[in-house]
Amino acid sequence: MVSKILKLKVNEREILNSNRIIPYEMLYEAVVTAEELTALGVPENELLILKSFLRNIKPALKRTIVKAQKGFPVIAHHFAYPGEIFNAFDVADVVVETVPYTLSALVPAGPEKYYDIAGSFGHPHHSCSSQKGTIGMYIDDLYEFDALATPTAPCDNTFANFPLMQHLKDDNVPLITPDMPIYRDERAYKYFADELMTSIYQIGEAFGQEPDFKKLATAMEYTNRDLELIAEINELKKVKPNPIESMYCPLLTGIAAFAPGTPEKTQFFSDVLEVGKDRVKHGERAAGGEEKIRVMWPYMALFFDIGFCEWFDREMGMTMLHDIFTYPFYDKIETNKDPETLVEGIARQAMNYPMVRQSSTQMDFLIDDFVYLSKEYEADCAIFTVHLACKQVVSAVQILREALRDELGIPMLSIDVDAGDGRVTSIETIKSKITNFVETLLI
Repeated sequence: MVSKILKLKVNEREILNSNRIIPYEMLYEAVVTAEELTALGVPENELLILKSFLRNIKPALKRTIVKAQKGFPVIAHHFAYPGEIFNAFDVADVVVETVPYTLSALVPAGPEKYYDIAGSFGHPHHSCSSQKGTIGMYIDDLYEFDALATPTAPCDNTFANFPLMQHLKDDNVPLITPDMPIYRDERAYKYFADELMTSIYQIGEAFGQEPDFKKLATAMEYTNRDLELIAEINELKKVKPNPIESMYCPLLTGIAAFAPGTPEKTQFFSDVLEVGKDRVKHGERAAGGEEKIRVMWPYMALFFDIGFCEWFDREMGMTMLHDIFTYPFYDKIETNKDPETLVEGIARQAMNYPMVRQSSTQMDFLIDDFVYLSKEYEADCAIFTVHLACKQVVSAVQILREALRDELGIPMLSIDVDAGDGRVTSIETIKSKITNFVETLLI
């Protein structure tokens, strides 16, 4: 089992002047430590997907750190802004939401200090902790941003927090915000494609660079291959027992954010597929033992305790089929056309990116998508982590519960949490609620 025993090997203040994205160095050191511990303490054939994640995220993080050290402009962006686009520029791109949550998975109480710094500043407790953590780091002078980029999606937290970061320091950094409509039709796709193209040139203007669309096309070719691999992995998940461990869900979220359009991300999915195929061939379940309950997880996995997934798989005999991030409802795009066609394809993907699709439109998408997935993957139940900040999705919890009950006859448990801060709802409370749910309704 994985336990949160990692300690930061780096003193934040000692490296304060070494570059402008110190939290990336903190995370890099945590990844290196985790890789060393798994090599020393985990059997060779165990936690293979976690090992691949650590192995492939490390060079992606290092590449960003080196760019910042070389003086490339630093642009902070929402995960909903297509990260492949930054391959068209000489920039160090920082994913605002993913750093605090990945730290929370690898380092005990890793980002809590920065949540509290933001709270002391006056940041509301009910706003998104993923952005709150970065705001705390920014206030603590661990970041220097030259620009910010986010679409007007997927939530009100985004609309509030990115302008806050823009005005938080005296330099008043540029904020680039392509407008994403709530509709998903041809007119909306064309509109957002125009907005996205404008934002690309705005990034170039901010840094005195011309976008290299050939490099962007190359990045999207990697993403196209990723989609092929993910589709094969998702087919394997239909097998009983599911050969892919629950930990794959939060790990996919991390690698997708930190390494978009890169060979490392593609290698991770290739590794997962190879592991899954081998297990299916031998009739094996990832965690061993019997698969007792197949679970749909319609929102975010828990990041603040990565060991929860091992408990879920091994002690409860449960398997997390999909969370909000693991099933892309979009296709590959053409990469050998003109820049306008390329960007239009990226815009379609961005508007249907996991969580963006379900959170920034009418709630029909959330309901329909997870009823479909629950049926397709023969889920026995659903568990909905009601993230404190995601108020737009919270409104749909009861509707989804009724839809799953009425259409598929399966129950759904909802648990109030903060996916990146274990102080809101402790891991012990979460485990207790799941255990009671299983013993009451499923056994």
